[in-house]
Amino acid sequence: MRRPTLSGRSRPRRSATKEWAGVACATVAGVAFVFIALQMYYDHRILQERGLVTTGDVVAVSYDKSGTNAAVRFTTADGKTVQANVSNPGDETEVKVGARIQIRYDPKDPTGRVGDVNGGGGAFWSVGLGGVVLLVAAAYGATRVA
Repeated sequence: MRRPTLSGRSRPRRSATKEWAGVACATVAGVAFVFIALQMYYDHRILQERGLVTTGDVVAVSYDKSGTNAAVRFTTADGKTVQANVSNPGDETEVKVGARIQIRYDPKDPTGRVGDVNGGGGAFWSVGLGGVVLLVAAAYGATRVA
């Protein structure tokens, strides 16, 4: 059935399948964003609760869509020298090869959970908010399709 328009002509109805596909995509993306934000928040909390602070040397710097990444070599409390990636260091941190930066690392996972001491660690809020917006849009879209 075609809907009448103000001009008196009817416009073709879009395919409900395409509309539901859009709702499904927004839902999946929203859930994925919320899951990623929760994982980021969990890692942040672990570092805040049991992380140890030390100084490391930046050995490499790379840039991508998500921001700046610094490969940092440091010595753990038990004397091991390890290298880990620090994503999106804080604005106050000088990120260049050879620079020394303060980092916080998880003694149970020194190469996995590492963050800049000066970093806010609040990126999870942006990712989580994006996920919530996608879920709200999907819910709105579902009411419009039905």
